[in-house]
Amino acid sequence: MKRAITYLLSLTVSMGLISCEEDSLNFTAKPDPEGISFENSFQSEYLLSEETETNIAERFLWNSVNFDAPVNISYDLRASTDPDFTTSEIIGTTSSTNQSVTIAQLISFAEELGLDDDPETTGDDNLPNNTGEVYFQVHAYSGTGAANSVDVVSEVQPITIRWIERAPETAGCDPIYIVGAAAVNAGWEWSSPIIFNCDNNIYSASLELTNDTFRFFETEGDWESGLNFPYFEDDGYTIDPLLENAEDADSNFYFNGTPGIYTLKVDNNEKTISLENSKSYILVGDAVPGNWSFDNAVEARETSPYIRTATLPFTNGIFRFFTDTGNWDSGLNYSYFEDQEYTIDENIVSAEDDDGNFSFVGNAGTYTITINSLDKTITLN
Repeated sequence: MKRAITYLLSLTVSMGLISCEEDSLNFTAKPDPEGISFENSFQSEYLLSEETETNIAERFLWNSVNFDAPVNISYDLRASTDPDFTTSEIIGTTSSTNQSVTIAQLISFAEELGLDDDPETTGDDNLPNNTGEVYFQVHAYSGTGAANSVDVVSEVQPITIRWIERAPETAGCDPIYIVGAAAVNAGWEWSSPIIFNCDNNIYSASLELTNDTFRFFETEGDWESGLNFPYFEDDGYTIDPLLENAEDADSNFYFNGTPGIYTLKVDNNEKTISLENSKSYILVGDAVPGNWSFDNAVEARETSPYIRTATLPFTNGIFRFFTDTGNWDSGLNYSYFEDQEYTIDENIVSAEDDDGNFSFVGNAGTYTITINSLDKTITLN
């Protein structure tokens, strides 16, 4: 009997040892051969403003990784102002495959880059210092990321940020804003409203319009400050026929004209709201085709609000811009842009003649000239 009991005890201990050995099986995690990468369709640029800093600028998405073992996987979304990630900041750590980035977080990187929203400040190159790049990377790792963990990182993804320059404040003449699907560069959100600056109680802005709705707002970011079509109509404003009451739930404005770039003006003195087609800059002179004639003159068209471009052959000589075909009094010479504090390409200088014209002094050839009235630059490429 004792021998039977001893056998049973030995069998029980042996089974227990086998069970313990099975419970302590080790799994070796291996790097995912597929790697990890972002799955976003990123915007060409991300607009920043303090009024929208609580908004989500972008939600970064990536694929899940498989380390071929039953281990916990964490993801760090990292960001840096340095493409080599010499230093970086962890935006967030998650077990999911996405992480949001707010406008406020991008503003902190903008400040690190030395950017600001002051139109009076510039960088070392004398250009506006409101645009820069921030770099992102996602890091996936097993466990807590301690020694012997397995990890994989994505390629670096740059995004362009632009801090919206704040219009100068004038006493009793605060800016107003347009938001809406009709304003192509705005849409129904506050990340990029169309800003109407005020001069003598007259508001104006250049914007690209399409056949849809929009509304004016008195306060940026405040949906309750809207000024719809009946607001102006009831106050006796004469409204351009290309704008009508959308007769939707909010009685918004509806643009019914030919899509394109327009100057929209709200004149609170005359109580009018008017639209004017974009004006090209016409190049006339012996440095450009057409010589000193408006016949067959090259036009620098407004390809996006405030930016006019044209590609044409230049030869050594002088030229001037005009805003109205056939109207010699509509000229915009070198002195005009110089007084407006434009940065002008070194290949075009003041002719120092009686008319203050431009003089092309570069190598003869075909160039693309860009007149950027937003950044106040004239460039030749």
